[in-house]
Amino acid sequence: MDRFLKILLVVEDRLEYHLIQRLLSQIHHTDYELTWVDLLDDALHEVLSEEADVILLDYHWRQGDCMHLLNGARAQGCRVPIIVMTDQMEAEVDRSAISHGASDYLIKGRIDSQLLERTLRYAIERKAAEQRLADLAHYDPLTGIPNRILFREKLEYAVNMARRDQTTFTLMYLDLDGFKQVNDSFGHDAGDNLLKICAERLSRCLRTSDSVARIGGDEFTLLLENIDSATDIAHIAQKVIDTLAKPVHLGAHQLSVGCSIGIAVFPDGGGDVDTLQKHADLAMYEAKVRTGSHYHFFSEALNLEAHRQLLLESELRAALKRDEFVLHYQPRIDLKSGQVMGLEALIRWQHPERGLIYPDQFMDVAEASGLIVPMGYWVMRTAGKALLRLRALLQETEITGVSDQLIMAINLSVRQFNDDKLVERIATLAKEEGFSPSHIELELTETALMENLDRIELCMRALAHLGCSFSLDDFGTGYSSFMHLQRLPISALKVDKGFVADICRRLEDAKLVSSMVTLAHSLNKTIIAEGVETSEQLAMLQQFGCDQVQGYHYCRPSSLELITEKYFSQLTDVSASAGK
Repeated sequence: MDRFLKILLVVEDRLEYHLIQRLLSQIHHTDYELTWVDLLDDALHEVLSEEADVILLDYHWRQGDCMHLLNGARAQGCRVPIIVMTDQMEAEVDRSAISHGASDYLIKGRIDSQLLERTLRYAIERKAAEQRLADLAHYDPLTGIPNRILFREKLEYAVNMARRDQTTFTLMYLDLDGFKQVNDSFGHDAGDNLLKICAERLSRCLRTSDSVARIGGDEFTLLLENIDSATDIAHIAQKVIDTLAKPVHLGAHQLSVGCSIGIAVFPDGGGDVDTLQKHADLAMYEAKVRTGSHYHFFSEALNLEAHRQLLLESELRAALKRDEFVLHYQPRIDLKSGQVMGLEALIRWQHPERGLIYPDQFMDVAEASGLIVPMGYWVMRTAGKALLRLRALLQETEITGVSDQLIMAINLSVRQFNDDKLVERIATLAKEEGFSPSHIELELTETALMENLDRIELCMRALAHLGCSFSLDDFGTGYSSFMHLQRLPISALKVDKGFVADICRRLEDAKLVSSMVTLAHSLNKTIIAEGVETSEQLAMLQQFGCDQVQGYHYCRPSSLELITEKYFSQLTDVSASAGK
């Protein structure tokens, strides 16, 4: 046996951990590194990482037995031997655990250092021999990827896990176009090389949690987990098509490979293994009917939705190029002075045929496709120029209704925080257009904040160093904690309009908003209420001590021209113009 072995120990009891640790220390000719996992739910990830040379697994747990872990390890093709430990000789363990992939088992009360060493050694040697046979049985000898047998096992496991966890996954059937002609024109060796290249490319363009298999001839399957968006599925299908379409060199010849992809999503595309395979296969043949490389969803509803969203994405790209987006602005009013303290920039799409389109009809596609990033920079540039114009008017004209510290609030999405050049681009935009970052307030939601807190914090601190301030939008709808509110450079909290809507009718909502105001003040944050539509709501928010408000009661989101006319063209009394 090797001189150094890594052992993964999966047991609940710390005493058992110390016992195994002591027995290993008595084996002198081999060094061991022992890693302990005491939660069964966390163990599968560690098992599948295959960092250990051998695994010791307790059979009995308080919540049941370890069978689902053994099934998961086997279905995912785990190559590490697993030794099950049990309290006594049990026919059930011998029959079920061993048949589901365990290499051996140990009876806890009878383990000594010699038995442990011998069991570990035999398990490793036997697993290596079994693996050589399994590779022949479960992997395609030409491409090295799973074959039909292993794919079937993986699919059965995916169905069982999706049923148990009430989740979804995607099955794709893929057929290469024109493969027979390659064989006929260039020979079978060239065809084999093409299959190897395609298998390698498919493996590279998938995530580690996904799997690819060759199920025969020129047919492949893709199993994609944790994807439930029709847009995301369509993007992956297109990515596969584009990856395979890259030129392939076969000797002195260069050719491009097309493919047809059928897509079935569990459970809508089939609630069991056979139905799912049948429907993916049918969808693939539907795709083959069309000329060129295409994909097709079995569910017509999903198919239509995916095409609708991809068409919308294409239109959004064109809209960016044609400058079809516009900004509307909504003022934010200070309740003590009555002055306009700032404006929130809100994007709209001025479609040449459908008229003005609101963000709820396109923002999800912009976010999913990544178009939100260039759109966000367009908003920053346009809103920055508008702010310069309005602040210039403040200096030229005596306008009592607007604060001389006027700021522009701009929404940031989580996708924008993932842009490595976010801070640099905002600094560059401010310099190019001449506006000060200190006059910009960046709004982010609680959901975005929790997406990747560490990364977002780094970006926020760098932007705060530039001078930008931050507000937390939709406060009360997410999961931010006191620690996050204190830790991050957030200066204002915006109460979601859903809480404001019923404060005059529901005592619970009124108490909740009042508590939010108290909390914000105790943390030295400005509190802003959104969605204020009536004078009764306004009076109650004033009673609570709310600092600022925005909503239809004062002004609907409007074009820069209307905002300028209403608030910046003359001596303005905001309170007198409320509701106009």
